[in-house]
Amino acid sequence: MSTVFVHVGQCGNQVGEHLWKCIAKDGTAKQSHSFTSHDGWHRAVHIDSEPKVVKKLPKILKIREKNVITGKRGRGTNWAFGYHGLKAAGEDHLLENSVESIRKEVEKCDFYSGIVLSHSLSGGTGSGFGSRLCEALKDEYPMNYLMSVTFAPCASGESPLQHYNSLLCLATLQRLVDGVVLIRNDDVLNRLQKRLPEGQVSFAYINKVIAQTLCGLFLPTDTLATSRDVSLGLEPWELLRATCPMPSTKFLHTTHLAKSKLSWEGLVTQSLRTVHRFDVNEKPFSSLAGVLVARGDSTGSFPLALKRGLDQKIKSAWNFVPWNPFPLDVWTAFLNPLGPKEAASVTMATNSSCVTEYLHHVCERSKVMMDAGAYLHWYERYGSSKEDFQEALNVLESCQADYSSAVKLS
Repeated sequence: MSTVFVHVGQCGNQVGEHLWKCIAKDGTAKQSHSFTSHDGWHRAVHIDSEPKVVKKLPKILKIREKNVITGKRGRGTNWAFGYHGLKAAGEDHLLENSVESIRKEVEKCDFYSGIVLSHSLSGGTGSGFGSRLCEALKDEYPMNYLMSVTFAPCASGESPLQHYNSLLCLATLQRLVDGVVLIRNDDVLNRLQKRLPEGQVSFAYINKVIAQTLCGLFLPTDTLATSRDVSLGLEPWELLRATCPMPSTKFLHTTHLAKSKLSWEGLVTQSLRTVHRFDVNEKPFSSLAGVLVARGDSTGSFPLALKRGLDQKIKSAWNFVPWNPFPLDVWTAFLNPLGPKEAASVTMATNSSCVTEYLHHVCERSKVMMDAGAYLHWYERYGSSKEDFQEALNVLESCQADYSSAVKLS
């Protein structure tokens, strides 16, 4: 079962570079051909509206040069510009070229399962073009999986337009994709600042940690392999089936920790400390379902640790809803290609109602700007209207209501 990875925009491609370096270290991934074709090339397409980030990738990664798609100019950190593209002479045909390149990569798959689309919420290419590409891919492959790995900007502000861009992009993802792995830069930054000395947290290191987290979820595991230890590449799509029981609630939060000289209890305990358990009013969040992946279990000790009460500790921290009889899915792998040598790793993904806090923040900040008429003309210039913003608000408010209803079910 083959997965095609599509990286869009500066952020999506910077993380993608570290992702593929990490995948290249896993021998099982190479043998399964879920991530690489039979001739050794990565099943990846890299897209950006300008070439400065992606032009170097074919020189450092095993990527087909035809799978690196660039435009003629950036999208100005504007969702509308990214979505509607260039209207005047000089159209760069970015969408058509991207869809064609993805189609050719899909046709090289023995058994095509779906696409993992990596992009940001704040950039014009990542949010706007990423949204338009989602629509095109859903039309082209309506029966296959489509997963988004999306990177949320820092709350302190990366751009005055980031709330608008996030609003419009999140609404598109809620309508079209099967699952969203939402990675918030603030969360990653806070975790790293607590673990590392001051000055050691760089953007490159953050991207590397994010890539390791994604590899922790997507790389082959022994749990999902056949009886002859052959990986079928099920991990990305089994993640969706396990954590997204209802199509209206599809946002996943992740955490990852790799260390040596730590027991499984120690690894899990440290990971659970990062779980966002309560809102500002000290009301507990609930999780609909979750997946835990333990890598480096060479002695088969992790299932024993679960039986000794570790599973109850996990379920208590995530506060699973009572109506899901099997909320926790656990996968293990003998080897661990992530982190320091001879280290074990724990990667967690949970579908938690804590996403409503972030969605509410995006909606409220966007409403304040809309009421003031701030920057709306920048979007109208490229074909978006105030009705587009109102429709996006309705979609995200409906998503918040769906999470509230799911949590209240008994």
